[in-house]
Amino acid sequence: MIRATLLLTFLFILAAVPVLAAPEGAVSNPLTGLYSSDQPVGIVSDRLEADDVSHQVHFVGNVVVRQGNFTLYAQAVTVRYLDGQRDIDQVEAIGGVRILQGNRVATGERATLFNRESRIVLSGAAKVHQGQDFIQGDEITVFLNEDRSVVSGPQGTRVNAVIHPKKDQP
Repeated sequence: MIRATLLLTFLFILAAVPVLAAPEGAVSNPLTGLYSSDQPVGIVSDRLEADDVSHQVHFVGNVVVRQGNFTLYAQAVTVRYLDGQRDIDQVEAIGGVRILQGNRVATGERATLFNRESRIVLSGAAKVHQGQDFIQGDEITVFLNEDRSVVSGPQGTRVNAVIHPKKDQP
């Protein structure tokens, strides 16, 4: 079976990548520094289904993934791996996806890592915020190797971002 740490690599990358970007340029990322691989990982779900024939592992029903102060909630998480290699091809969290750490939150109906393309897509009323700052759209795509993100809305709509100025500390 695929080691839990491989599965969670996706989950922590999702939270740690630069997901705040406007269509015309980059915006400072409020979700940096979330990944911590030195703590144990816990995954709880109503059911676990492993299928070597289809190269998939499913965590189904009220899935909760925790490592340190990082928590991911979803109705289901599916890991697809390559035949014979056990390398992760794709990881998908669906159904009320919510990723929390401190005052950082990412939400959507689906979060998908396309491992070979080094791309993550948060979709379905996607929203990322830290404190009062946020960006939202129908889909947030993060290109991991390019340090680039794209936020888009449904046809004919616009994305929404609110970034508050940082106050100087005395």
